[in-house]
Amino acid sequence: MLEMRVIGLTLDERSKNPIVILQAKDSDLILPILVGPMEAMSISLALDNEQLPRPLTHDLLLLCVRAFHHELVSVEITRCVDGVYYAVLVLHSQASRTRIDCRPSDAIALALRAKAPILVSDSVKQRLRGKRDEAVREMPPMADAAVDMVRRVGAQKEMNALHSALLHDGGLPGANDPNWDAKFKALLNALEPVSRLKM
Repeated sequence: MLEMRVIGLTLDERSKNPIVILQAKDSDLILPILVGPMEAMSISLALDNEQLPRPLTHDLLLLCVRAFHHELVSVEITRCVDGVYYAVLVLHSQASRTRIDCRPSDAIALALRAKAPILVSDSVKQRLRGKRDEAVREMPPMADAAVDMVRRVGAQKEMNALHSALLHDGGLPGANDPNWDAKFKALLNALEPVSRLKM
């Protein structure tokens, strides 16, 4: 098996569906895989190390795996049939090693969170392409839109809570905290789109 790493997300020009781009760890060969928009958002959040106040689906699944004393040791993209990729999660506990069928998008989202290797089988290796492939020569920053959306929702909730505290209590909670200024600036930055902050 060949180990891969996620180098980014882009959009398919024809279908406008998200694509996750995997690159071989020891070469320039790449593997583009179409994923769903929610999975793309989850992968994007993991790539950007975004910490959310509540666990999303992939975070929750990983918490469940660990609660049952298992470890996600790797994910494997095992085959491609009629353009559809198949994957498995490889879980390990003291008593057993288990393989669970899943979609590659979910496998990648979980692997990024667990810091587990992403492997492709020998049959999938045949589908790897050169890095200069036209489809990924210039990857637009698709991931920023997903991160923007989640950041803004969380920041908006926090701003609503602060607004409510001002109306009802006549002051902001924690305003005497010496780190309050830094926290407030971080909150305001979260309301700004990531793409604009990067300009």
